[in-house]
Amino acid sequence: MRFAEVFLRLGSALVAWMMLYAHMLWLAASRVMGCGPDGDELHLLLLGLAPFACGFAFLLQATRPFNEIQRMLRWLSAPLVLLLPFALAGVWTVFKEVSLQSTAICTHEVPVLWQQIWAPVQLITVSLVVVMVVRVWRSAMLDGQKYRQ
Repeated sequence: MRFAEVFLRLGSALVAWMMLYAHMLWLAASRVMGCGPDGDELHLLLLGLAPFACGFAFLLQATRPFNEIQRMLRWLSAPLVLLLPFALAGVWTVFKEVSLQSTAICTHEVPVLWQQIWAPVQLITVSLVVVMVVRVWRSAMLDGQKYRQ
């Protein structure tokens, strides 16, 4: 393979990991930050970033042809796994407010449509990220077993 292809695949995978870290970190922080002077802007931003996070989750497989690189990059998922319970707690908080208590995210009004779909969209995004990280680990482990034989 040419150097340009290797560099492109490695760069794509690293950018994907960074974007997934940003998304998970903001999900985890959304529960703690609550509503600031801008109201629910952070939640609206996270809803807009969810499709991009799904797309970046698929880029984690970009380094698959390079077994050594894939095995090294899979360890980037360890802190992401530690962030997972906090991110899910942030999703649960919004789900509880909007779906169970029927209040908007930052006010006591009736929630609008984007607030009603926020928690399911984030849960789907987090689930897809988990599936893709598991696939990275499985493929790296299977390639490692083939490499040893």
